[in-house]
This record gives sequence, C-alpha cells and structure tokens, in this order.
Amino acid sequence: MGTIWTPKLNSYSGAKYLRLAQAAADAINQKELLANTKLPPQRRLADALGVTVGTVTRAYAVLEQRGYVYAKVGAGTFVRAEESEFKNKQINFATCQPPLTNQISVLSDAMSQLAKSPQRLTQLMAYHGEPLKEHQLIFSQWLHKRGITQQPEQIVFTHGAQQGIFAVLNGLMQAGDTLLCEGNCYPGIHTAAVQLGINIEPITLSDEGLDLSELEQKIIAHQPKVLYITPNNQNPTCIQYNLSQRQAILALTKKYNLVILEDDVNYCLSSEWHSPIWSIEQGSEQSEDPGHVIYLSSLSKVFCGGLRQGFLLVPNLYALKIKQAIHSQCWMISPLNTELACRVIQNPEFMGQREQVIAQRQQLCIEMGQRLGLKQRWRGLNGWLQLALPLKAHHVVTALAQKNILVRNGDDFNNHQNFIRLSIGDAADDKIFVQQLAIIEACIKSLSQTAYSVV
Repeated sequence: MGTIWTPKLNSYSGAKYLRLAQAAADAINQKELLANTKLPPQRRLADALGVTVGTVTRAYAVLEQRGYVYAKVGAGTFVRAEESEFKNKQINFATCQPPLTNQISVLSDAMSQLAKSPQRLTQLMAYHGEPLKEHQLIFSQWLHKRGITQQPEQIVFTHGAQQGIFAVLNGLMQAGDTLLCEGNCYPGIHTAAVQLGINIEPITLSDEGLDLSELEQKIIAHQPKVLYITPNNQNPTCIQYNLSQRQAILALTKKYNLVILEDDVNYCLSSEWHSPIWSIEQGSEQSEDPGHVIYLSSLSKVFCGGLRQGFLLVPNLYALKIKQAIHSQCWMISPLNTELACRVIQNPEFMGQREQVIAQRQQLCIEMGQRLGLKQRWRGLNGWLQLALPLKAHHVVTALAQKNILVRNGDDFNNHQNFIRLSIGDAADDKIFVQQLAIIEACIKSLSQTAYSVV
C-alpha cells in the first residue's frame, strides 16, 4: 500500500509535473512525508489529482534526481533518509553548467519519440559525411528566433564547442602562427593551441572589452590569422563587450584581414544577452560577402554538457577547410546526436523554469558578495569575485574544498589579482544551493576576520 498523500497544486506555478515535484519536496522538508515512506503508486496519485500517469512519473523522476527519493524495482518509490549519499557529495561551484530543472524529462521525451520511429532511426544509423539538411534547417529556425541571422548551409555541427575551436584553428592556421586572444581567457583555447603548435598572444582586458590600441599593435606585430574572443560573457571575468567595442574590433579585422572566432557558449540571461559580432557583420550594408567572423556556440551551458552538441556559423570562404579539419578528427558528426539535439530545442518546454532558477541564484550570490563587501561581476552562470587582502584566493579555495565545495581560483585563468570564480549550476535543489552558499559566505567571512589567513 502506498502513502495516502494528495497534495494541493494550486499554490505552485509551472508545468504540472514540476508543481507536483515541488509539493512533494516541501512535504518531505516539512516532515509530512517521513524518511523511508513509500510514495503513492503513480496511477493512484494521477487519478486523485486528475493528471496523467506520465505527469506523476516525471515528477517522481525529478524528485529522485534531486535526491529526495529513491526507487526500488517492483516495490515503488520511497523518501530518502537524510543520512544519504548526497550528504557528503561534493558541491561543484567550479564547473560552469546549467542547473538541472527539466532537462531529464525533455531528453527522455526526445529519446522516446525517436525510439518509436524505426524508419528515422534506420536513416540516422547510416554514414552521413555532411550534416543533414533538415538538422541545419531546425537549428537555423531556432537561431532566427534568438535574433541570429544566418543561412542553414552556414551551420557546421561539432561534438561540443571545444571541437569547434580545434577545428577552426586546425583548418585556418599552421604551426608557428600566432593566435590573438583575451588575457585570462578560457583554458581550452590554450590546450588546442599547444596541440597544434600555435603561439598565443594575449590582449589586455578592460571593463569594456579589449584594449583596442594594444590589439592593433599586436595585429601589426604578429600578423595573426585568427582572433579568439568571448564578447557576450567573457570567461572568467564576466566582462561584456559594448557595441562600440564590437564594431571597432570588426573594423580592425577587416582592415588587417583576419578572422574573429566569436565564442558565445557561455550562458547569459535573456536580459543580459546582446546580438553577436556575427550579426553585426551580416547586417552590414558595406559587406557584400561577409567573411571575417566565425560564430561558435553549443547547448552545453543552456541545456547540458553531456549532449555534446556544438555548432559553428561559417562563412563560405572557410567552410571547406573547417569541414576537412572535422573529418580528420572524427570523419563525421553523429547524426543521432544531432537528431536528439534538434528534438530537444523543438520542445516547447526546452528551457522550462531554468531562466528563473538561474536569475534567482545569481541574485542570491550578488547579495552574498554585497554583504561581504567584495568587488564582483556576475553574468549568466558565473561570478567573478575579488577577495580583499590579506585573505588569499587559494586560502578560500582550499578551505572550501575541505568542506566538499569546489570553486575556481583566478590563477587557473592566469589571473593573479586574488579572484575566485563561482559557477551556480551544480546543485539540483534550491535548498541545497542556499545551504552551500551560506557555507561559502561563512568561510570567506571567517577567514577575512583573521589578520593572517592560514589554511
């Protein structure tokens, strides 16, 4: 027999399964549902609430993913005891990833739909050296809705943005060439450059973007073929280039004939995001054949990293070289993977409540930084916080690691000005997130109150 528990969902908002999941979580937190209690059978609860069995199944899956319940095959779903595997789990504020909200159900839907289409599966199981046109069209329509103008044939799929970076450098540069990039930038660009024997020359960052004078000087001195930048949300500093910066950088690349590799992977809230340099060039009346910007993005920071769906927008001039570089690495991009990605972005519930969750968590982090009196900048999933001496960044990183909380040291990005980077997406449950954020705040406050912080 299952527990006689019938929640009232009217006080909750969002999709029905999320309302049910939150109601159950609240009942568990308030001890209305005790540890090891069996939840109602799914069909019985569905009938009592007037919803489908699938709605209850989704809600129970969310609860299990968030650590509230566990399932026993053939026995049912039970409330997890507080002394669980999640108690001593490392909480990852170090890796930039979106919080888990409805991704499991959206991906499950996509896989279920595809499993019921044997003819489509047969087609996808074959070799396809070129992207399927229907996949390009779906992504093109999705990008148009986001305000990014392009043609479907300009889309080149990759297995994640890192492969996109490697393919562009491999296709357009040679060993011994110099790549210009932002100072303190994403470490993956260094990994790719070292592998290809490419030299990196960093450009100093200001609060508005690149130091334009230094950029032009280094273009003249090194005659680079490619400039790698992240204008919408610089990693790790969260700097966003203003419009005049973007226009000036585009003008310089045209003047000296180099290519911008514009990385727009890092997530921004809709209120934070701005049209990329790619779109500025595409919309320029002075450019009949735009060919100075390659746009890079993926679903990793907006949906999940495990899907490994990246994509490039490539001018016709460079398409063949970049496709050849991809073929040299893996011959073809999995059409099965891209099919799932297409079904995911077509789902009306693709984002669910994720934007709201990110905005709420970001605000909580900002308020923490304000209470601690820290210089900080937040955008999307990341925060860049400068600690006040004598407290050192490595003291905080080490102390938090001892409490099973991971954060990034600014030194990891070759920045030695006493910064840490916090990423807000790992904790699946808001309650856990708030608890761990309180530990971070208490740790920084405690260490700051000693004359010499020693860990």
